[in-house]
Amino acid sequence: MPDTSSQNSAIADLVHALGAEFDRFDSAAELNRRIDWVVEQLLRRDEDQPLLGKTKAAIDGFFATRHDADLAEIRDFCRQVVQISIQSRPSRAAAMGQAAAETRAAEEAEEAEDGDSSPPLPTRHDGFAELLAASLVYRVRHVTTFFHRRTKTVRRDRLPPFLLSPDFDERFASVITEHIAPTMMKNQRFVGALEHGRQWRRVSTEEFWTIVAEGEGLADRLLSTWRDAWNEFKPKRDDKTGKTVAPAALKVIRKQLAPTDPPRYAMAKIGGDLINLFGRLLSDLRPELDERWSMLSDIYEQELERRSYQDRTRDGAMMDAVTDLFPALPGRLGEFIAILCHFNMAKVDEEFLTQVTRASAGTIFIAEFLGTDASIS
Repeated sequence: MPDTSSQNSAIADLVHALGAEFDRFDSAAELNRRIDWVVEQLLRRDEDQPLLGKTKAAIDGFFATRHDADLAEIRDFCRQVVQISIQSRPSRAAAMGQAAAETRAAEEAEEAEDGDSSPPLPTRHDGFAELLAASLVYRVRHVTTFFHRRTKTVRRDRLPPFLLSPDFDERFASVITEHIAPTMMKNQRFVGALEHGRQWRRVSTEEFWTIVAEGEGLADRLLSTWRDAWNEFKPKRDDKTGKTVAPAALKVIRKQLAPTDPPRYAMAKIGGDLINLFGRLLSDLRPELDERWSMLSDIYEQELERRSYQDRTRDGAMMDAVTDLFPALPGRLGEFIAILCHFNMAKVDEEFLTQVTRASAGTIFIAEFLGTDASIS
């Protein structure tokens, strides 16, 4: 005897999945094609053919005679056809429902693994050195996790650039912990200004930044010390030869940030341009990044649904919104948001990004992503 409760649950999954599909279609032709396919899958056995023929005749008759039906009425009709067909073949409907549930679970698992753009949770530490390193990573990840969002229905052939990758994020955190924080700790004036008169034991990484913000001049001093630490990794000009030489420390972090094999992200050459970008990541940028992403998403939706937003959209609005990011955000972060749009918005294709590079001179990270002429130093 089949498990009735399991079968009913699977059928409910199928009804829910098909209802969601019907709601996404915005034309009668799409709904017609989809309901035809559904009944063919439900009524596919030889003995089902007479019923399948009658059902498809009813579907054809509805779409042939109801030219004035609105989409809501058509969707209701499709749902009724599904229910009638399920009554005839409940076991087949349960199998389809189970497959739909498994597909949805796999998509949700993939989304949770690769598409989480949530900021990090605070942690607590006993020692000041450990707290400083963890607090730096905590603040930086408020920026880097912003770039981890993904729309799973958008598939791209190219590897994402490093800033869009959670794998890079882990490696970058190690660089901060192992190289940048220890370099900052060597600055005795900086350490003394932070430690003086304060009890840091069991302070969380979130509370750390509240304390820094409330201290007179502490935030500016910390940012300055952070950038000074990164500047030690910049290539230096050799006065004798006139050539630019990479210090040994830079070679170390280049190796540390290189992707694994097979690679899951594309790593740009780490030189002066990237060091400048890294130096900007400690700023409290997440609120502005979220606000700009919301604006871009609204504009993109309006351009997709021009008939619904005739009074609010115009040609080139998305292009203008993207190029406006470049002077507005520090460290070339605007370029990475443009690439992030490419990985989340189907219509923001490589041709769109190419037009962006033509409209805005000096977009070196977009150019490198596209494999065109890039001059990252």
